[in-house]
Amino acid sequence: MQTEKKFLQYFFLVFFAVLTGYSFLIRASFYDEEGMPRLKKNGFEIVGENLAGDYALFRLLEQKVSAPEAYQSEKISSFLHKIVHVNGRFYSFASPMKAFVSVPFLQLSYNDFVETWGFWGILLFGTALYTLLPLKKTVPLMFAFPAAFLSFSTGGWGVFIAAAVILALTLTEDYPKWAGFFAALCIVEPVAFIFIAAVFLCRRQKKAAVFCIGMGLSLLILSWIRYQPAAFKAALSGAWTLLSETPCRFASFASALSCNGMSLTGALIWQILLLFAVVYFGVQLFLRPSCPQAVQDAYLCAAICLASPFTSLGDYGLLYAGIAFLLRDSEGRGFLKGDYFFLLIAFASVYLEPFFFVVTGGSIQIFLSIALLWISYRRSY
Repeated sequence: MQTEKKFLQYFFLVFFAVLTGYSFLIRASFYDEEGMPRLKKNGFEIVGENLAGDYALFRLLEQKVSAPEAYQSEKISSFLHKIVHVNGRFYSFASPMKAFVSVPFLQLSYNDFVETWGFWGILLFGTALYTLLPLKKTVPLMFAFPAAFLSFSTGGWGVFIAAAVILALTLTEDYPKWAGFFAALCIVEPVAFIFIAAVFLCRRQKKAAVFCIGMGLSLLILSWIRYQPAAFKAALSGAWTLLSETPCRFASFASALSCNGMSLTGALIWQILLLFAVVYFGVQLFLRPSCPQAVQDAYLCAAICLASPFTSLGDYGLLYAGIAFLLRDSEGRGFLKGDYFFLLIAFASVYLEPFFFVVTGGSIQIFLSIALLWISYRRSY
């Protein structure tokens, strides 16, 4: 019976690994060898759509274009038209810290940048999963998890944040300095950095916390010096403008409410209330002595996904880091009723996304994040 159960688990993982990999190849076939869309349709602008905007922004900042000008959509779109010869309207509100850590790769052409970015994304994500799960599960999970698909198809950075968060949380006992290093890299997404630093302090992991905060602040200061304070203001202003004008470009809780007709002010109030609830129950969960660390980490990943109104679809790569922690806990303590159904929906989420959005007006990833919070809280006893 146990052998049959393991066979079904591996069959499940391999099936979704092949299916997701095949879907990514289909997605890639929409573009030619130059990265140009084969069919000019809305939604297909250039391979790694959001990444194109970030790449242009980083290059403009490195060319000493003033931050208020570099963050303008018109300037970003014009730059991409000039170097990649693609028409379209591109945006970016990437943090200056993200631009700073990308500097070594900005001498590459856009196509080479995308290839390098994709290679390092899957490598780091696979390495991170290996610190959590056995190799024979890590390999299919690298591709079965929608994390890489969401990031690479949209140009989001979620797979990188997922890898950094997993490594930060799993290396604290044996390699606290490395844990602090990977946690510090999360400064490119400030919300993730704040949550991880808070967890280190809550768990009294002093060495990891010191390295995390020290290196994170160093990256912040270096970015501040390199791009000037105006870049930070322009990034926040760009994100707010985009959320105000086209909230449906995001996949956050607030944007889903706004897309369904609620005023942006009302949607942000509900987003804040959700954040308070997440933090309130999270504090209870983290202070519960009987709660396994893997369950706490799963809750943390889902909480970060729901914390910001500027969350994009690609950012939900971090959700699957949380599911990886859930799988780790289930390896030792078994699955509870409903867990298998949740995992099935999670692995199939990229195929259910269009139908779910039509019915609810929001991304299925939002509801999966809320479900993971509930599952983690239920497993904390």
